[in-house]
Amino acid sequence: MKNNWTDKVKEFCEKYNIPLFYLAETLYEPKVVPMIRGKAFEFSVMIALQDLLADTEWIVDKIVMNAQTGLHDIDVRVIHRASKKLIRVECKLAKKGGYRLFSDGHSEIRVKCMRSRTLGTSKVKELAPKLRVDEKSLSIHNDQYLPADFDVVITSIGNAFYKTDSKTGMFEWEPTRDGEKFLARFNTNGSYNLKDFAFSKMFIAKTSDLTIAHSSKVVCTRSKCKNKYNCGFIPNYPIIFFDAKKDNSNNGWFPLNNSLSIFESFLK
Repeated sequence: MKNNWTDKVKEFCEKYNIPLFYLAETLYEPKVVPMIRGKAFEFSVMIALQDLLADTEWIVDKIVMNAQTGLHDIDVRVIHRASKKLIRVECKLAKKGGYRLFSDGHSEIRVKCMRSRTLGTSKVKELAPKLRVDEKSLSIHNDQYLPADFDVVITSIGNAFYKTDSKTGMFEWEPTRDGEKFLARFNTNGSYNLKDFAFSKMFIAKTSDLTIAHSSKVVCTRSKCKNKYNCGFIPNYPIIFFDAKKDNSNNGWFPLNNSLSIFESFLK
């Protein structure tokens, strides 16, 4: 088969002068792994959405973009064929070690959702009028997204159960006993091992439900923010809240396999 994955890997290594024999060792570097996993997750989301959304009605793809600071790229595109409506999907893994069980029985998973590059003073001055944001406010929230950057966020909860090995610096799958019990609540038929199941368990939220605004009841944690209930930015770590007695989140996040209505809502 022409251009199968092994051929693509060989071509990549030849093009960028990477010793093929040591490709795995190169990818295993602690500084490289997070970047690779984040980018790979975009393809996992694309595949999941292609399975979920009927290809007779929707187009789901990824395009190569060389985004510049302030001009946000699109991780995955979802296009409604009939209306040509574009829905921009941002793909974010859960925060490493981001699962927590509280004394009242509810659980929370934090999603890492922030700019990879912090906006410097000159960039803030340049972008503030383009983004229609007060310069001082943009400076305070210089690593946070705005709701105009994308339409929905999709996350996998799997990363919340990883920890960094203090000796090797590598990421290791290491859920606590509470974490294992939490995952078992969802994996009711036991058809997956918990690690595979955790990464296949994806959640989606509309940007409007994550934005710090009166309607969302999300509070800004920036000490210098003067409008903590309505500053209009997206928190660095949006929280997926799970009630003690219910299996689904109740604060704007929904299981991806039940998300068709979310995509359809953009057509109204």
